[in-house]
Amino acid sequence: MTAFEDQAIYPAAELFLIKQFMRKEGFKPRQWLLGTGISEEQIRLPETQVSLRQFDIIYHNIFRITQRPDIGLALGHALNISRWGILSTALICARTLGDALETGNRFRSLVRSRFTLTPSVKNDATHIIVDRQEGMNFTLSPSFSHEMLIGFLHRHVSDLVGQPNVFSEIRLNYPAPEHHESYEKYVHCPVKFSCPQSVVVIPQTLMTRPLPMGNPVTEQQAIRICELEMERVNKVKKGDLTWMLRAELGKKDGALPSLDDIADRLHTTPRTLRRKLQDNGTSYRKICQEHQLQLALDSLHDHKQKTAAIAHKCGFRDAASFREAFKRWTDMTPQEYRQHLRAR
Repeated sequence: MTAFEDQAIYPAAELFLIKQFMRKEGFKPRQWLLGTGISEEQIRLPETQVSLRQFDIIYHNIFRITQRPDIGLALGHALNISRWGILSTALICARTLGDALETGNRFRSLVRSRFTLTPSVKNDATHIIVDRQEGMNFTLSPSFSHEMLIGFLHRHVSDLVGQPNVFSEIRLNYPAPEHHESYEKYVHCPVKFSCPQSVVVIPQTLMTRPLPMGNPVTEQQAIRICELEMERVNKVKKGDLTWMLRAELGKKDGALPSLDDIADRLHTTPRTLRRKLQDNGTSYRKICQEHQLQLALDSLHDHKQKTAAIAHKCGFRDAASFREAFKRWTDMTPQEYRQHLRAR
């Protein structure tokens, strides 16, 4: 795997849904989290983020311990639309199902998709061609990733339009597995195997039907946040260490990590990190100070937060050190800055 696949950059909302599914299967979190470094307590924390490698380990564990031939279909169907965090809001508030699927495909880098979905309209239906995304590997059985896709795509479309029968037909480009009869139980439509390419067919009347919770204002608000998230993910993909460093610093309040610690978390060496930051015209110290200043400015807007608490939050040992640094950065003390805010 690449260094990108080791970066914990994806929201962990999916872990809660997996926990619910695996509990019904009779397994505890420690069994399917084995080898990920993620604790059961972290599942409920909104700040928890997960890497591609950790998700792959989780899927391997589930595939291994459940011993269910249809586990891909069952797990995919259990992962409702909330697994995608803020992107879910953009999809739910879209005008039509077609608009929602277009938005989902636009932001597919946020959902770790191993496939590209290409729609075309034929004979009063939308044919979604499913292709493997370049550079993505399938590490389990040949059908598992396709089954996950089919399961959660059916669940998501059903959630959006509020009905179970959403596909006209599914054609798949691999031979029928032994459990092929279970496919139709999950997708409620004919399924054909050994086809030239994988295709999911949705009636055009369903694609153009207005969604029950369509709201263009909320949709655009959510899309703006998704654009920022996609920029973050794409920068990590390109190995932008400056961006990745800022993201790591933003994960936790309090004492700042050492350069050695942050280099280890970014899967590089301190020497390489220093050099790349220098090439970008910055340094670890400068980025830390920028992080502290931004955190301080945001916190001082909340007049309920005491200066001592903000100092600790920003990584200073006491309020005096914080006041000295803040004065140096802004030419104002924290108290003077708050007075300035009140005057405005």
